[in-house]
Amino acid sequence: MEDDHLLSSHWRDDMDDTQWLELLGPFTALKSLYLSGEIARRVCGALQELSGERATEVLPALRNIFVDGFRSFEHTQEAIRPFVAARQLSGHPVAIDHWQRKSVLEYL
Repeated sequence: MEDDHLLSSHWRDDMDDTQWLELLGPFTALKSLYLSGEIARRVCGALQELSGERATEVLPALRNIFVDGFRSFEHTQEAIRPFVAARQLSGHPVAIDHWQRKSVLEYL
């Protein structure tokens, strides 16, 4: 989609996992995270590095991760499995689900 290209073209390609985690750090009250395209891959790549206590330090209130696109959803679900397992063990489970973005025209 054009939206994905436009959005991903504004993100720095050289951000590492630590920088993505720092970006997410201030969102301590976030309960639902909606991800799409390249951003989903990058954020989930960073989250999968978290284990033990660290899994609840970043996005401590997080309960749901929604991923746009069926193909992205399957890949994301597999990639983030270690993070989901660590959250489950800590008593702070996170669910992953699919969502379908609507274009601006669908709201008009």
